[in-house]
Amino acid sequence: MQARTIGRSLQWLVLFLVLAGMYLTVNARLARSGREVLVLEARRETLLRLNNELAARHAELTTPAHMLEAAGALGFRPAEPADVRYVAIEEFVPEKPFVAPKPPASIADHLSRLSPAYTETLAELLAREMGVRKSGND
Repeated sequence: MQARTIGRSLQWLVLFLVLAGMYLTVNARLARSGREVLVLEARRETLLRLNNELAARHAELTTPAHMLEAAGALGFRPAEPADVRYVAIEEFVPEKPFVAPKPPASIADHLSRLSPAYTETLAELLAREMGVRKSGND
């Protein structure tokens, strides 16, 4: 009897140790994942800050005043009308201009586009149906 009790106790102990091991494994993975999330969030913040700094630098470099200064330093000057040459391209097809659709003119116009089956009123439908039935019964 005592051996059976010891055997059951050992089974419970093994079960407890397996469950405790699984619990510790899951918690260790969770902690590792949490640390990775923190590292990635810090990296994201760094990249966002760098992106904003680069966008600000790009805005500074592309201001009209800075572009004119840089072009002058490279030997460019403003174009005179005599400096400009236009080239005609025979195959070029210009884009068609946008034409907004016309709004419906009136309710009557709107109704005229409906199928005749949907233009009759309930009273007209009932009168027509009752008239057909009366003539059919006579």
